[in-house]
Amino acid sequence: MTDYYRIFSAIPGPDYEQSVVYLRKELAYHLTEEYESKFEDAEVRYFNDNVNRNYTLYFDCTEDPSPDIFSRTARVIFILARSAANTSVRKNYRMKQFLGPFKDTPAFEGYDKGHFIAHCNDGQLDQNIYPQLRELNRGLSLQGKLFRAMERYCQNNLGVFYFVRPIYSDLTWIPEKIDFGVYTTEGGILMNRFNNRANNTMETKLQTNNG
Repeated sequence: MTDYYRIFSAIPGPDYEQSVVYLRKELAYHLTEEYESKFEDAEVRYFNDNVNRNYTLYFDCTEDPSPDIFSRTARVIFILARSAANTSVRKNYRMKQFLGPFKDTPAFEGYDKGHFIAHCNDGQLDQNIYPQLRELNRGLSLQGKLFRAMERYCQNNLGVFYFVRPIYSDLTWIPEKIDFGVYTTEGGILMNRFNNRANNTMETKLQTNNG
């Protein structure tokens, strides 16, 4: 398992931009190495988001002979990002078109089409989309509320460095867990791991008042 705290504890100095350069390099190296050692023949590559270049997506470029479009092929391994405002309108029609509806698909029961990088933080579509546990995506559980709070922190602190790392236990594109880490401009670390499989989530849903 990646020793995040060892990486963060070795940040070279008080200059925030220099620290971000260091974190990008160290996280990219260690997270890539860990993934490639876990999955046979894995090959991790990366590209910048094609709009404002506020984040870099690292993905599995392994050739997979499986005809299953929901397999490991091109699944996201981690994303390194700087928070930025998104002034564009949410493209709901694109969301519906992307890989078809999840409704009535047994493998995606209990999941939404979530964003690794939230729309409010300039997250785009396509590879930024993944099956996200509904309670997590909508803030309906305790961990969901914490996840949304971290997204809002990034939204309210433009330019802050953060990363999102899906953790896979099989060869599908559904992460078992999500690591979400933020390096604040004050030099603090916000770090949490979230469950993203329905059978792993032990928390009780928060009740909503429909009255």
